[in-house]
Amino acid sequence: IPGPSGILLVSPAPSAIVLTDAAVLPGGAFQFGFTKVSGAVFTAVTATNLSLPLDQWRALGNPVEMADGQYRFTDTEATTNLAGRFYGARSP
Repeated sequence: IPGPSGILLVSPAPSAIVLTDAAVLPGGAFQFGFTKVSGAVFTAVTATNLSLPLDQWRALGNPVEMADGQYRFTDTEATTNLAGRFYGARSP
């Protein structure tokens, strides 16, 4: 990005979203959390093939910000019969 006096300003690469606190809840729902900037919008995604590009993963919904920058998502469609289901989160 061109800056003042011909200085080139480089935005840092976005940091990865690291899922934490993964848990299977009673009834089979799967829940995970992550920490990012407060007030951002994220989409929880899933795929059965980990090698698919992220834009081909199925959108599940939006994680909820539980506290300042602390997000949580619960996949109520998950069951113990869905072996090999991978999860992630992306920001538009």
